[in-house]
Amino acid sequence: MVDLEIASGVAWLTLNRPAKLNALDRLSVRALAAHLQALRDRSDVGVVVTRGAGRAFCAGSDLNDLAPLSTAEAVAAEDEHAAACALYDLLPQPTVALLHGYVLGGGLGLALYHDFRIAMTSATLGLPEVELGWTPPWAVGRLVDVIGGAGARWLALAAERVSGQEAKAIGLVNEVFPDEQFADGSEAFIRHLAALPPAALRETKALLVQMSSLRDSRWDRAASEAFARCYATPEARASLERFTRQRRP
Repeated sequence: MVDLEIASGVAWLTLNRPAKLNALDRLSVRALAAHLQALRDRSDVGVVVTRGAGRAFCAGSDLNDLAPLSTAEAVAAEDEHAAACALYDLLPQPTVALLHGYVLGGGLGLALYHDFRIAMTSATLGLPEVELGWTPPWAVGRLVDVIGGAGARWLALAAERVSGQEAKAIGLVNEVFPDEQFADGSEAFIRHLAALPPAALRETKALLVQMSSLRDSRWDRAASEAFARCYATPEARASLERFTRQRRP
């Protein structure tokens, strides 16, 4: 579900559920967490890159995985997502998310835990949770940290979606490339990072993480509590039922 390849000092993590647009279920989240734990002590890895197989980076949490769960179980599953993504901050290496296709909900949340985000022009980024009837269950503090309160309201509260180019304009991604230049452009940046002095990278990243108060785990706890209050509402249950009914044979 999550592949790991290490080549020339770069760890490539690939979300590998292309038939599900790499939606995150509990098993794939645990696989991701296991890889991140292992990478913390890899002195031969200078950069960690996350990407998605197939047509999307990640379309969000797998609602088919969440739908049968009670509210308490769904909250626990989303808390596990948040805890796995928080491991990116504990990595000494800089991290890069390569974004194409759908980057929605938990997929955008995952991207926000990276140090850098590079997008295709055609990518679609957004947080659809409010229109489904619940709150983003984590990564809200990261969103505000990255793009500020006004941008966070546009994405999270209005449930707007933006292209890769629009995401660059609001600071949601660091760089955007036309689709045909994406592979070469993103690889050039990754190689640039990998060539920088590793001790300086580690120390600078650690300082920046410590200085970002909105990355504190208490904001993920607050988001989780808000998610719990919304998830059991009739609107949320109706959204889940519509989603699963559309996908039944």
